[in-house]
This record gives sequence, structure tokens and C-alpha cells, in this order.
Amino acid sequence: MTVTLAGPVVAQEWYTGARNQTPEANYGASIDASLSGTTKGSMHGGLIGTIAPFSKLDESGMRLRIGGLLGTYTYSSTSPGVGQVKGNETSGNLMAGYEWVAKNATFALYIGADVQNRTLSKPDPSNKVVGTSYGFKTSFDFYMNPTSYTMASGNITYSTVNNAYYTRFKAGLAVTEKIFVGPEVLFLGDSFYSQWRVGAHVTGAKFGPMQIGVSGGYVNDRRAGPGGYGILDARLAF
Repeated sequence: MTVTLAGPVVAQEWYTGARNQTPEANYGASIDASLSGTTKGSMHGGLIGTIAPFSKLDESGMRLRIGGLLGTYTYSSTSPGVGQVKGNETSGNLMAGYEWVAKNATFALYIGADVQNRTLSKPDPSNKVVGTSYGFKTSFDFYMNPTSYTMASGNITYSTVNNAYYTRFKAGLAVTEKIFVGPEVLFLGDSFYSQWRVGAHVTGAKFGPMQIGVSGGYVNDRRAGPGGYGILDARLAF
């Protein structure tokens, strides 16, 4: 947590969000993948691998995480004569942390290194978030089932690279066993842009060790204005 969405969305989706369900028994690693797009022509894909080196995912313990992001976006520059600009970005991070596992909830905290690279189709004086930058990244995830028919999850991430941040919260009611439907809200941005989204999600569809989630709704970007977004999440434990 995290595919990507509307306006000049640089480093939009560092992470797809918290796991769709409580930790998978007997599994020691997982892969989270995400594809996201907007009506403004932005598209991003993200991949995160998590390892529990000394325990299983259904047990409290140390976690190691490696993640990457690849995406493209377009926006209209505020600099005279520049016009439409296309941006490309890649990023990667390596973090270590600890996950606390309770009966109906999990909480995880990570910290590590972050690198981001961004290029533009043409020079844009209004956009200083270009080139390769290095920094530190932190992330906090949680997932809980307050009752057997409700869920709540969230992810809060911050990087010192361009003061980039990403926050996603979901709540849901069970429509079938372990499949939840409800609202979600996201806040994301950095030194160049800021954006918020509100929509609905379907979370927890399970096919063997894989879980699938979809969401979509309204997005408002400070530079690009309003639009629509969609996110497809997948989690594989092994």
C-alpha cells in the first residue's frame, strides 16, 4: 500500500493499504499488488513484499518489507508557455518493522530507506519534484474486526523525500463471510501536489491464498481538479 489516479499525481500510491483480513495462518510471507488509475490519465502499479523472518504472519514479530512503484501521469503546468506535461516516476523502499497480532486486530510499524526518481517530458519551472532523491520512510498499518460483521483498516505513510505522504482508511460491513463493503477515504500528496479521494470498496474476496479488493469514487486534486478513480488490490500469502 497500493495503480494510481487523477491529476499530477506523483508518488501517489506508495502502498495499497492494510491487509484485507487478519493474518494468514501458516504463512511466512506475502505479496501485495495494486493497480490504480484516474479519469485524468494517470496510471500506477505498486508491489510490496513482506517477510516474517522469525515467525508466521499470524504471530507477533519482526517484519521485513521491500516495495516498488512505477507510474505515469499528466498535468497542465502553471508556468507560462509550458502547457501539458507528462511525468514518469519510479520508487523503491526497504524497511524493517514489527507487527503486533491480537485475536481480532493487527498493528504494524515500519521504518527504512526510500528512493524516488521522476522525469518530465519537458522542463517545467513550476515543478521542483524531479530527479533522483533519497530519504527515510515510515509506515503504520492496522486491520481490525470490531465484531464478526464489521471491519476497519488503514495505512499512514510518510517519506522525507519531497515530504510525500499517503493515508488510506476503510470501514465495512460483511455482506457474506469475510467479504466487506463500505466507504473509504484517502489523502495523499507531496511538495508538488495534494489530493483527496472518497469512495466505496469491496474487500476480502478470497481465492485460496489470494485476496482481492476493488474500490473507486471521487478524487479532487489541487492542480488537476475533480475526477474519478479506481483501485484494484491483490494479496498473496505463502
